[in-house]
Amino acid sequence: MKFLTTFFTTAILLNTCAGAVTKVYGQQPITAAHQAAAPAAQPAKKQKKNRRKPVTTKPAVIDPRKINTLLYGTAERLEIISSLYENLGLRISTDTLKKAYELDKAVNKAAAAYFKAPEPKPDRESIKNYRGLLESVLRSVRILKELKDRLPAADAGSAILATRDLYLAINDELAWRSLIPVAIDPKPQSGKKRSSADGEEISHQTETLLDISEITLALSNFLKEEGKYPAHLKDLAPKYIPAIPAVSVAGHPKTAELVEIDSRDYDADYSQAFNDTGKWIYFSNKKSKYYGRVFVDCSHKNSQGVEFYKIGEAK
Repeated sequence: MKFLTTFFTTAILLNTCAGAVTKVYGQQPITAAHQAAAPAAQPAKKQKKNRRKPVTTKPAVIDPRKINTLLYGTAERLEIISSLYENLGLRISTDTLKKAYELDKAVNKAAAAYFKAPEPKPDRESIKNYRGLLESVLRSVRILKELKDRLPAADAGSAILATRDLYLAINDELAWRSLIPVAIDPKPQSGKKRSSADGEEISHQTETLLDISEITLALSNFLKEEGKYPAHLKDLAPKYIPAIPAVSVAGHPKTAELVEIDSRDYDADYSQAFNDTGKWIYFSNKKSKYYGRVFVDCSHKNSQGVEFYKIGEAK
């Protein structure tokens, strides 16, 4: 009897101590029910851990208070890159030139609708060279500055976003010094005339650059609407481009003929695809790393030792 009394007394004391420990540390006794419920709490923690901030993207709308600053800044940068071309023979990349072309089209389309005038042709003579296109884009920026508050919101917004994209692209090229040389001596020295060969080479390069820009813009628009690039380059006309432009470079006869490459044979070294025919080359294979890219098939080198097929490469 004494033994049982001692046993129960000890058990009560142990239970009391356990309760005190539980009270101090705020823990609850672990039971089978707790063990079963423990894994259920893990998914909630996992969901919290996987929560990520949304990816930052360019705003779809420009702050109205900053639009005038944007337009002034873009006009200033267009004048800068025009001067760099005239003085040093440096041009912007094909991708940036494409943005300039998109801005020019957006403003002209909106202005033509506002004044109920016919929209200018995309292949008009005044923009068929690099200098002409830059001058046209500068005029478009000035037109947009004047008409932005009178145009329909959708037209003005589209043109302003295109202005923002061009402004940022030019800024990047200036900041990273990624402008592309066109000729060694673009501006004749005092008392010295530029040779006809130099002038012909610059003309070929700028015309080819604009032709490539026109096609790549059409390809980009096709991709946006169809979700893929066309199986054949000719499929761009007439919806996305009036016609595939004829190209003439480095003595090749002017032609709009093209060679389509529907394979991955040149992924390791795309220079092997060029045979110096003077025609367009279009990579149409969906699995190729060059899918949707267009080049001029000319391996002649310019005065800087750069093959002409590299003129339209994005930098």
